[in-house]
Amino acid sequence: MLELPNTADNIALVQEFLDETRKRISDGVEITFTRKANLELQDLALDFEIEIEDIEEAIENLTTENYYRGIDPSGSGDFEVCAFCTKIGKSNVEIYLKYGLEVNGLQILLFSNHLPNHPMAQPFKN
Repeated sequence: MLELPNTADNIALVQEFLDETRKRISDGVEITFTRKANLELQDLALDFEIEIEDIEEAIENLTTENYYRGIDPSGSGDFEVCAFCTKIGKSNVEIYLKYGLEVNGLQILLFSNHLPNHPMAQPFKN
């Protein structure tokens, strides 16, 4: 997955992705979990009492500073996919969160939500 460098244009691109996400959620579009993401959520639930609502809240509260990787500026895919690093739940545990927005539709598809396997650089974080 491509990591966009810290430029004003790239920050604006990620902000548009986040704004579109919030718009879809406020319009009633539900987040669909892939099988992998659903299994990861079960692990988070057992280990940290994280629930679907926690994931949804985390997605709605993402900022450009949470950006890790993603978004193809060419716009040639069926989904715009982006990964973030954020803290979640009562235990404030850090997770890797990757989801996509369907380009020619409304779907929000969650691909991954788990503890990071390595430290995650956040290129837009001050």
